[in-house]
Amino acid sequence: MNDSAPLITAMAEQCRARIHDSADLKPDLPQVLHPRHLLWMSERIIQNAEGWPDVRLHRWIGFIQCGMLANGIIDFEGAKALFDTVKNAYPGSRPDDDLVDHIDPDNSFGLDIGGEG
Repeated sequence: MNDSAPLITAMAEQCRARIHDSADLKPDLPQVLHPRHLLWMSERIIQNAEGWPDVRLHRWIGFIQCGMLANGIIDFEGAKALFDTVKNAYPGSRPDDDLVDHIDPDNSFGLDIGGEG
């Protein structure tokens, strides 16, 4: 089991509920940002979080959050509040070094782009 699965699953459940209750839709956005696709992504996280790597979970939940922002479902403060509630329920979760190493001035982090020989 990866460390982020319960936390990200709870975040996906929060997103799913908020998207489901929202009537906001901006049809001029690309289809991948439409609420129906964001709901599908939330469901996939909930169903598969235990088997997915942390990096993938973080990338997907970040995309969903951005899609919610783009649709006007939440604003920046709303996103922080939504996820603070979940993070407080999982106080044992630790920061993912891959997500915070760039803000440490003493860490010369590297990027793993993938697909390299």
